[in-house]
Formats: sequence, C-alpha cells, structure tokens
Amino acid sequence: MQRYKFQDMNIQKIFAAIILSSITPALAQPADEYQAQDVKTVEFRKTGTEMGLPICTLGESLTLSFDVINDSYHRLGYSIKHCNANFEPDELDFYEFADGFNNRDIDNYRNSFNTHSTFTHYIIDIPNDDVQLKISGNYIINVFDQSEPDEIILQKKFMIAEPETQLKITAQVERPFLSEYSITGQQVKVNIDNSRERMSNPAGFLKTYVMQNGDINHRHRLEYNFTDAYNIRFHQNDGGNIFDGGNEYLYFDAKDVNFKALGIDQIEYNNGIYHYTLTPHYPTDVSYSFKEDLNGQYYIKNDRGFNRDLESNYIEVNFRLKYHPIPDGDVYVFGALSNYGFSDANKMTFDSAENLYRCTMLLKQGLYNYTFIIKHSDGTTEYPDGSWYNTENNYLITIYNTDYTLRGDRLVWYGFVNTMK
Repeated sequence: MQRYKFQDMNIQKIFAAIILSSITPALAQPADEYQAQDVKTVEFRKTGTEMGLPICTLGESLTLSFDVINDSYHRLGYSIKHCNANFEPDELDFYEFADGFNNRDIDNYRNSFNTHSTFTHYIIDIPNDDVQLKISGNYIINVFDQSEPDEIILQKKFMIAEPETQLKITAQVERPFLSEYSITGQQVKVNIDNSRERMSNPAGFLKTYVMQNGDINHRHRLEYNFTDAYNIRFHQNDGGNIFDGGNEYLYFDAKDVNFKALGIDQIEYNNGIYHYTLTPHYPTDVSYSFKEDLNGQYYIKNDRGFNRDLESNYIEVNFRLKYHPIPDGDVYVFGALSNYGFSDANKMTFDSAENLYRCTMLLKQGLYNYTFIIKHSDGTTEYPDGSWYNTENNYLITIYNTDYTLRGDRLVWYGFVNTMK
C-alpha cells in the first residue's frame, strides 16, 4: 500500500501554533477531504439508500464504504472528530460529542471474488457498537492503517442534524437579478422564521451554508441582508449567494463488460483489465436542453454478478474531450467519481495528434455521471459545455447554531431545494 506521510512539527512549532490559534482562531483551516491512491469507490450516505449525501439526523445511521486495491488484507482503523460549521476541527474532546471509544478497528470487511482485480471492501456504520454520537454538527472521519496510525489513507466529511427545530425555513432557487450572472448562474434565497424559537440575536448565532449537488468541498456561506427579532433573510443580489448553473452531466453505462452501452465507444480486454473508451465529447455551449441525470453521482452495478460491492470489476476508463488547447489552465474530469476535486488523477492531457484532451481513470463497474471543468491559472473555472441559469441542480441547505455553552456549532436544520421543484 502506498503511503502518504504527514510532516511532524517540532515542539517550538506546536507551541507557536497553540498560541496563534488561541489569539486568532479565524486562521483555522477547514479539513480537506483526502484519499490515498489505492483507496477507490468511496461511498458515504444514509444507511439503506442507494445514492445520496453523508447527512442524517441524530438517531439515524450513515454508512461509509470503500475499496482498497491490494493483494493482501490490511488492518484498518478509524477515528472521528467534531468540527465547526466550516469543517474546521473544534476543541471538543471525544467524550463531549460521543459515547464509546475512538480509534477503533474496521471489523466489517470482505475480499472481492469473481473479479479480475483484487481488492478489499470495507464498511463503517455510524453509529455502531463502538461509537454513538451525542450531538449534532459537522464531523470528519479519518481512516488509517493500524500498523502506521499517523498515516491517513482516507478522510471524509459528514453531517449530523438535530431531530427537530422550532425554526421555520423556506428556500428557493431563481434566476439571478444581476445581469452578469443572469444567463450563467443560479441564486439561492433562504428565509429563517424565528417566531416560534424566539432566539435572541439570531443573526449572531445562526450560520447558513449551501452546496450544489454533492460537492461538499465547495460550499457557500450565505450572508444575511435583512434581520429583525423574528426573521433572517438571505436575499443578496451582490453575487454572494450565486452558483454557476453548469450544464447537465454526461453519462456512461459500464455495468456489463460484454456490451457497449450508452456513452461507450469501445471495450477491450488486455493485461488483465477491461479498457473502456468513451465516446468523444464535443462541447455545445450555445444553449441548454434538459436531460435526466444523477446530478454528478454514480451507482455501482454489475449486470453479471449478484453482489455489486464484491463482484464488480475495476476498469480503465478513457475520457475524451474534443476541445482546443487551454494555454492558461488545465481541464479535469469532474463529479463524484473525482470527489469533486482537482488532482493529477482526474487531470486531462492534450493529445496534439488527435486534437483532443484525454484522461484515464480506474473506476468500478456501474452507472456514472461526469462533466468537464476548465481550471485557469488564476483559480477561476468554466464549463466547456457552458453554464446556464435553468440547469437542473439540487442544493443542500444547512443551518447551524453557535452554542457557546457547548463550545461548538450544532446543525439545527437541513433541507434540499431543486431548481425545478
């Protein structure tokens, strides 16, 4: 298993970091999601659902599952940490947010069978016999090899909400008022009715975040533009609550290695693995048309097996984008299949012989959504297929209450709003 080491800080650096954090806590950084090179097919959602996001209420359960590509079993463990509303680890000790024990072994695992590739499939249910969470809020879970516990191989974010709240929340997505975003953007508006909760200074305690589809790495914090004793309104028209609409996701079906389904141009088997070449994509950024999609998600499935987790093969998928060279940026394959991130694993390279971009990713058999994103050197992004105000997207809204007695942020409400519902 390939390792990714963290550099140790010496005593002086640790002491300086403690002093600095006590003086300027705003400098704390949100935890980054991470997965090592041989950790694949990470799925995190409410237990019993086929797709979704890692969010539920206290009393419900989440399931994290993933594969480790290897030829032998590795004894893995995990630990959980409570975070503030911005996913910055807070100062709460384990016993303050959970009952049980931290740093536990993952004892639910099985090896693949009837596959050309060898992997171990791991499952963690939260809560479980070892860990029961007591309070709401944001969390991170770290997975590590028990032989080298300081080396994190997987870090994921998840959210646990209060079972009920007296707050009444309404939300909607609409076309932006600002002309510069009116074609490309989507504006999210949120109203919080505090008349039943009667919280004093609600604007000083409540924090509202919005994320598009499943992209937990890029949430927007909304700033209120109106408040009184009973209402807080997030209705800015300055761009702070505006997302790029993007376009509908592309799609390919890799459930059956013996059948070229939608989105597949060619299937070959060599060197012990199936190679899928997708149909080249030619961007059309001149208009928008609705197309049913999974909003960037994927679903693992093997039409010729009974156990989708253990009998689905890993395949090499060759993505192709017919596009001109980008001198000031890079092009990425984007979606849940890339954890909504930008890394070498999903970065495309330009093939001058065929005048197109290519990227090969190792993925598990199933149904996949994906899109392409250009990331320029100045950090800005754009979609080769254009961005449209009327694209169908799903938004998750989370509202937190800063509890100074608890010394943390509680997640008091969450809900979804869709551009077409």
